[in-house]
Amino acid sequence: MHLVYPFMWFSEFQKMGNIAVQIPAMKKSTLVLLLLFGTAPLPAQIINVNIHVDVQTDRKSISPYIYGMNNGNYRHATWRRLGGNRLPVYSWETNYSHAGQDWFHEHDNYLPFILGVPAANYRIPGICLTTYHDTSLAQNTMTAITLPMAGYVASDAGGAVTGSQLAPSSRWDEVVNIKPSPLSLQPDTADQKVYVNEELNFLIDKYGKSHTATGIKAYVMDNEPGLWCNQYPRMRNNCVTYNELFAKSIALSGLIKSMDSAALVFGPESWGFSEFWNLQGASDPIATDHWFIDSYLKALKTASDNSGKRLLDIFSVHWYPQTSNVFSEDSSNVVAKERMQCTRTLWDSTYTENSWITASGFGDELPIIPHLQRSINQFNPSTALGITEYGWGGTHHISGGIAQADVLGIFGKQGVQYAALWPEVEGFLRSAFDLFLNYDGQGHAFGDISTRSTTSNISNAPVYASVEDSTNGSLHLIFMNKNMDSSVLAQVQIASNRNYNTGDAFYFNQTNTAIQHQTLPGINSNSFQYNLPPLSVVHLVLRDTTFLNISEAENHLALEIFPNPASQTFSISYETSAQAASLRVSDIAGKPVILHQVRGKATISTGGLTAGVYLVELRAGDRKLVKKLLVR
Repeated sequence: MHLVYPFMWFSEFQKMGNIAVQIPAMKKSTLVLLLLFGTAPLPAQIINVNIHVDVQTDRKSISPYIYGMNNGNYRHATWRRLGGNRLPVYSWETNYSHAGQDWFHEHDNYLPFILGVPAANYRIPGICLTTYHDTSLAQNTMTAITLPMAGYVASDAGGAVTGSQLAPSSRWDEVVNIKPSPLSLQPDTADQKVYVNEELNFLIDKYGKSHTATGIKAYVMDNEPGLWCNQYPRMRNNCVTYNELFAKSIALSGLIKSMDSAALVFGPESWGFSEFWNLQGASDPIATDHWFIDSYLKALKTASDNSGKRLLDIFSVHWYPQTSNVFSEDSSNVVAKERMQCTRTLWDSTYTENSWITASGFGDELPIIPHLQRSINQFNPSTALGITEYGWGGTHHISGGIAQADVLGIFGKQGVQYAALWPEVEGFLRSAFDLFLNYDGQGHAFGDISTRSTTSNISNAPVYASVEDSTNGSLHLIFMNKNMDSSVLAQVQIASNRNYNTGDAFYFNQTNTAIQHQTLPGINSNSFQYNLPPLSVVHLVLRDTTFLNISEAENHLALEIFPNPASQTFSISYETSAQAASLRVSDIAGKPVILHQVRGKATISTGGLTAGVYLVELRAGDRKLVKKLLVR
C-alpha cells in the first residue's frame, strides 16, 4: 500500500464501565455464561450457533509470522517490514525519497523525519534502515528491508519534480545492482548511482549476516511493480512488463543470495487483484498461463533450478478489500457490516463479495488465499505465502477490531506464513492483536497449533481453535459475534483426550478497546454454552487441571529454555532426580530433530534449527514436561 504521510488518529473511544454477570450451570454438563456490557439488557433476539472443536484433527502449525506490522512500534509484533511507496525511490546513501503521486511528486526528507531521526543525522548513510532495524532488535523481532528495483531513486530533497525532469535526469540517481569498483561504507553521493550490493554490504558489515543474532533476516524486492508507472510518473513513463520484472527479480534475488545465502527473499509484492491477473495490463502476458501469478512463480522456479539455489522464499502480495469504502474510517452501519463480512473473501467459497472483482466476472478467482496457494503448490512448491500489506480499516470502530481478529484467525487456519498489517496496530486493531498475542497483559498468546473448529453460522460467529503443545493441556478458542443487534448463544462441544474443567474469558466489545477478563465457572464433559453479546470478540482459555496441577516439583523434573524466542543459539537446562531421562526436541509435525539421554542437571547448547515452532520434551519414566521453543 501507500506509505506517504504521518498517521494521525485523533479520536478514541470513551472507556465505559462493564458489568459481568455470571449465570450458574443449569444442567450437569452445561455452562451458560452471560456477559452484559454496560447497563443495557441483552437483546431479545438470540442466534443459536453450534461450535465443534476436535483437538486431534487438522492439526497444523500456526506461523508466528502472521502477526507482523509495517509501521509503528507494537512490541508484540513478530516481524516488521520497512516498505510502502517510499522505499522503491529511497536512496540509502542520502536518505532522500520521492512521494510520487501521493504528494505532488516531491523529493524530500520524509522518511528520516517520520522515523524520528534527528535532523542533524539526515545525511548519515543508511540511517533510515539502521533506525528501523535497531527498533526491531530492541523489540526482539525480525526485520524485512525493501530494496529498490524500479530503476531510479531521489537524488535531492528539492521538492517537486517536473515533467521535464523525468528520469534519467539530474534529479534522479540510477539503481545498479553491482558496483564495478570496490565497495565502500561511505558511498559516493556525487556519482548519480546507487549500488544495491553496496547497500547490502553496508548492512551486513554493521549487523552481520541473516543467521546471526543481529542480522537482517529478510529482504523485499521493491513494492507494487504493477503500479510503478502510475505511482512514479516522473521516475518512469513506461509500465513494467512481464519480462522486465522477471529479469529484475531474478537478478536482485540472485544478488541477495550471493551475499547472504540464508537471507529470506520476498516478492513480487503485487498490490491487488488486477496485478495478480495480468500485471496491471502489461503488454506481454503469457497466453498459456492462467494469470500473472503463475508466470511469475514459474519464472522464479526455473531461475532457481538453473542457479542451484532457491531465489524466492516468500511469495508476497498485498490485499485490501475492494468493497467500497471498507479500507477507511467509515463506521456507518452499511460499511461496518461489509467490513466484517468481506474477510470471507480470503477463504470462503460460499461468499460473494460486493466489489468490482465479482462485478467484472472474476468471482471464480475468489476466495483469494486458496487460489494463491494452488498456484504456489503447482508452480513453485514449498514457497511460503505472505500477505505483507493488508488492512480492513475501522481502526477506531468495533467493526475494525472484529474484522482484524477474524483476519488473524483466518491467516492461522488457512496456512498463511507471513502477514503484516498496514498501517499501524492501534485502536480496536490493537485490541484484536492483543487478544491473540497478549490477552492477559503478561505476554501469553493464542496457541501455536491450529486444530479443527467449525461453526454452524459463519456469517455471524466464526471460530478459531488452537493448543500450545502435544499435551493439549490448554485449549484456546477465539470466536466473535458480528451481528449488530442479536446475541449469539453458542453450544460448544469439544472432542479431546483432555477434560477441560476450568478456564478464563478475555474479551473486548464496542464500549471499550481494553481486554477484559472473567473467570469461567466449572465445565463438565467438554460441553458448555456461551452467550456473546452483539459486536464482541472473546478468547477462551480452557484447561484440564487434573493434568496441569502436576507440578514440576512433584515430577522431580525441571526444564528451562533460554533465550526463548531464540535466533540461532539457545540453551536447554534440565534437572531430574531419575536415574535416566530423555530429552527430545521435535518440530511441529512431531518429527524429532534432537534426541539426548540425560541425567542430573546440565545445559545443552545447540543451534542450526530453521525458523519455526518446536516442542521440547523432558521425560523420566511416566513423568514428562513439555515446553514450546520459538526459533526465529
